[in-house]
Formats: sequence, C-alpha cells, structure tokens
Amino acid sequence: MTSKQNKTALQKATELLANQEQSSAILRRKLLARKYSPPEVDEAIAKLQKYNYLDDEDACRRQFENFYSEGKLSVRQIAVKLLQRGFDKNFIERLIPDDVEEHELQAAEKLLAKKFPRGEIDRAKAWQFLSARGFDGEIISSAVEKFSSPTFEI
Repeated sequence: MTSKQNKTALQKATELLANQEQSSAILRRKLLARKYSPPEVDEAIAKLQKYNYLDDEDACRRQFENFYSEGKLSVRQIAVKLLQRGFDKNFIERLIPDDVEEHELQAAEKLLAKKFPRGEIDRAKAWQFLSARGFDGEIISSAVEKFSSPTFEI
C-alpha cells in the first residue's frame, strides 16, 4: 500500500462512498488510481458489497429515478450518464419505463418553458437546446410545435 495517509483500500473506499454514491466499477478505478493493489481493491469491494454498503443495482435505480423525476434530461441522456458512472447497460435498459414517450414530451416542454419566453421561441435554438439534452427528433418537433401554440400550458 502506497497511499499518502496509509489508509487501507477499505478505509479509502468507505471514505469515497461517504462523499458520493459510486458504482463498484468507478470505485475500483479510483482505488487503483490511488495505487492500491488489485487484490486489496477486490477484497475491499467484496466486503462493502457483502455488508450492503455498495449495491450497484440499488444505486443505479436510485440515480435513474432521480434523473427521471427531475425531468431535465431525456432517457437516452440519463442512460449515458449512468453508463459513464460505471453501471451495467442491460440493467439500465430494464429501468426504462413504458411511458417514456409521454414523459419525454412533458420534460421537453418544461425545459422549453424555462429556457424561452412565451411567444419568443427560436425554433432552431429550441431544437439545438433539446437535442443537446438527448431528445429525439420526433419529441423535439412535438414539443416545439406544442410550445409555439397560443394555447400552450404546462
């Protein structure tokens, strides 16, 4: 072990988890980057999983639900974020609910309402804005059309 503070991998992993929920893949990567040996890292992660301090499925589910309920990102963008955080692609796909299209349209409309003043929407900018958040063309078209109508309400 060559850590500056002479902490074990388990102590450092616990400290990292106390600061922010992590996937086991990201935690493993952080510990290895801090020069802990692979066997020590594996042992620390196994111990944390055994005592339910580290549960990738629960963490992924919680984070998905938080992003989804915020309504600031498309489901595609949520999936990308969770993949970047080291969660399993197949598990993420199983979390996607059936009402995703309706939810995406509502989320896109809310984002447009926050970003653009009523009656002053620039369609090209709205398209770019929603596209950058991972919404697909059909959802963007519907949201912009609905937002542009004089009877639009959130």
